This record gives sequence, structure tokens and C-alpha cells, in this order.
Amino acid sequence: MADGVFGAAFRDALDDRGMSLGALQRSLEARGTRVSLATLSYWRSGQREPEQEGSLRALAEIEQILQLDPGELESLLERRRHRVAPNLLADLSEDHERIRDLLGELGFRSPSDRLIDREVTLKYELGPDGAPIRSTYVVVVESIHAHADRRASVLTVRPGAETPQITPLGGYRLGQLHHDRERGIVVGEMILDRPLVAGETALLEQEVAYRTPDPDDNCYFYWAVRKMTSVSLWIRFHPDLVPARCEYYTVIDGEEQVTELETFGASVSRTVTGFGPGTLGIRWHWD
Repeated sequence: MADGVFGAAFRDALDDRGMSLGALQRSLEARGTRVSLATLSYWRSGQREPEQEGSLRALAEIEQILQLDPGELESLLERRRHRVAPNLLADLSEDHERIRDLLGELGFRSPSDRLIDREVTLKYELGPDGAPIRSTYVVVVESIHAHADRRASVLTVRPGAETPQITPLGGYRLGQLHHDRERGIVVGEMILDRPLVAGETALLEQEVAYRTPDPDDNCYFYWAVRKMTSVSLWIRFHPDLVPARCEYYTVIDGEEQVTELETFGASVSRTVTGFGPGTLGIRWHWD
């Protein structure tokens, strides 16, 4: 390569994360991707660039591990410099600028700054008036940092609502919490029970209790900032108030797709694998 742009960026990203090529290789292997140390060394030095389809897939995984935006390194390849990595937060939320500001106040660049979600199960419970009571969040996180000890949590509530009560149920303790009541955005700091090394996983669980009733609420969704192994959404209604119709939806690159869902007793659920980045959720209609 003539100018070493890709190699220099790859080298800087490794240095920023304090990650060796050996640690990167182990993280890749944990994801089912095999790249030799010699190949990684060539890429880091700029002597070679990823070219084949398998190498480009590995590069996408490397961007995740090194906390880079999708396409950030790929856009620097000699034949791909015209490509620009997308702004994921902008794709996921209209309030992306405010979310980014709140994350920055806690010292994060993105929701997956140090730890990425690999698998997540979310349960959302509604009361007899149709208003949400609580949600439970169980997530398998993977460290993409040499010494990952915290992650960011982003919640949305009704604008003007009181700050929900967030209770750690395992794996972490709650740090700082910032709530923009006008926009209904809550960003919290989850401090792990101990630091994780690169490639290590852990289970975290939390409960969110809503303090302001919102009977007009009719959807629950999850932002997949990166590709997920699995995502499960489970909406539990009160037996005396089951919706007439439910639907599962996804939003990828600004395009929404909708599928009808059948309730199972007083609940509705959906599990998907290999999803992301994008938004997926469940809506319900009372009549």
C-alpha cells in the first residue's frame, strides 16, 4: 500500500484499546473467525490489506472488537476509500445527538464503548390499565477492551415522566444516572463486579420500575448497535387486558418491516438471531 493509511489506523485502534495482536486473534476465534497472527501483523504494518471476502468479514468483526463504527477501517482500504461508515446512533434514534451528549457526560462514546451485547432477553410487563409496570433486562456482554469494567445503559421513557427506579439484579452496580426529562432519555453507568479481559463474557441483569403511568404506551423495542447472537422480546399483559392485535417490526437502514404476531395466553414474544445493527420491537393495539 502506497501511503499506509489503513495500517496506521489499524495500529492506532489497537493502541487505543491496549490490545495486542494475540488478544485480538483470541477475540476473533471466540466469535468463530480465524485469522493468523502473520496476517494480522501484515495488516497492522500496512504491508498487506484485506481483500478476499473472508478477510473483509474478519475486518468487520475487528471493527466491533476495537469499538469502531462499522466500515471505519474498511473505508480506508485502497479500493474502498469512497465508502463512509454510517452514524449508527443517527440511524437508531432521532435523539441521537442528545444521547451522544449524555453518553459523553459519563465518559462513553457509544452504548457499546467497552462491552458489546451478544445476547439479550427483555421482559416488559403491563398492568390492568395498559400502562407499563416494569421491565427486566438480562444481557450477555463481551469485553472488547483490555480492562473493561463498565458499560452504558440507554433507556427511553415518556417525555416528562419521573426517573424510573433501576435496580441491579446481578453482575454490576449502578453508577451515575442522567435523565433528560424533556426528551425522555435515561443514560446510566453500569459498573461491573470486576473488570473483564478482552474476549471475556459476563451476564448482567437489571430491573426497571416505571414511576409515571403511561396507558398510551403501545410498543417496546431494542436498539441493536451491533450484530447480535440473539435478541428475545417478551411482552406480558395483564390477564384482564389483552390487546386485539400485536406486531413485530424491524427498522434497518431506515426501512421498516412488519410481521403480525399471535398472542400466547396473556403474552407475546419474539426471538431473533443474527440481527443488527438496527431496531427491533413489538407493538400492540387494543382495538
